[in-house]
Amino acid sequence: MSFRFKKFKVYLDAKQYCQFCRKIIKDKVKDKALTDQLTRALNSIVLNIAEGSADNSDVEFARFLGISIRSVYETVAGCDLAKVYGMLDDKIYYEIETQAESLVKQLSAFRSSLLKR
Repeated sequence: MSFRFKKFKVYLDAKQYCQFCRKIIKDKVKDKALTDQLTRALNSIVLNIAEGSADNSDVEFARFLGISIRSVYETVAGCDLAKVYGMLDDKIYYEIETQAESLVKQLSAFRSSLLKR
């Protein structure tokens, strides 16, 4: 059996973003509740891409990509809170936000392409 989501560039980039953020969160964020919430949101990005790809419906897949996009937003907001709380510096936060913007653009473009079919 072949899992088609593994071939999508956006899936690979989402995994990379998650790995990058997880390392920062593990090293810098000392608030357990915030760490747990950020971890769930990060996992949601990748898992919803995979789950949505299992459907034969492009509309349903697009819905799951929308959930992934919202999860990226959640990670940015969570990291913004960590910055406000003094756990992340501006440089690290800027890198997270830059990668998040790129990922949202990819997810949005992929989602739009599915809805135009």
